[in-house]
Amino acid sequence: MTARWVVGLLLAIISASGWGQSQDRFVLTAQQVARTLSDKGTQIAGMRVTLLANVVATDPNPVFDIRTVEPPGDQLSGEHSGNQSWIRVACHEPGTCLPFYALVSWPEEPAGGASDSLNAPAATKRAALKANVVITIRTGTHAMLVMDDDRSHIQVAVISLENGIIGHKIRVASPDHKQVYVAEVVSGHLLRRSF
Repeated sequence: MTARWVVGLLLAIISASGWGQSQDRFVLTAQQVARTLSDKGTQIAGMRVTLLANVVATDPNPVFDIRTVEPPGDQLSGEHSGNQSWIRVACHEPGTCLPFYALVSWPEEPAGGASDSLNAPAATKRAALKANVVITIRTGTHAMLVMDDDRSHIQVAVISLENGIIGHKIRVASPDHKQVYVAEVVSGHLLRRSF
């Protein structure tokens, strides 16, 4: 009876202290997202990037992909909402981090209406951000879906049901629209998935 209690107590201590679990989680910062925007050609002078939650990854410096850029809509109220955008960010390597949103804010436009490269209107800056998200495959594009596992290799003709970028998963359908698949975009006419 005492041995069972000792083993039970030992297991409780191990699980409570985190022994046997991976502690390789690194907190991502807004500066890392801003650096990614800068690397993709967006002017970040005066720009403020805010992460609305703690985001962790298995890599301390992951490579990010900017998936979408959206206006804040009704989610934010206030006088500065016209100078803000939501950006959806994901780690380039699958499994490194979960996709997350960041809020990007620009300074107010000068009162005189003058705009130089650093003080361009917010709509122009949002358009520049959206230009960096290159759509690889568009809705309605005919493509080839490759499904692989250890024993077989299947190719199926499909039609894209969504716009997508390389590395992003989108919905595609068979030409008769009877089968719908979720697949990863490899190129403008090639998708892949496992089964």
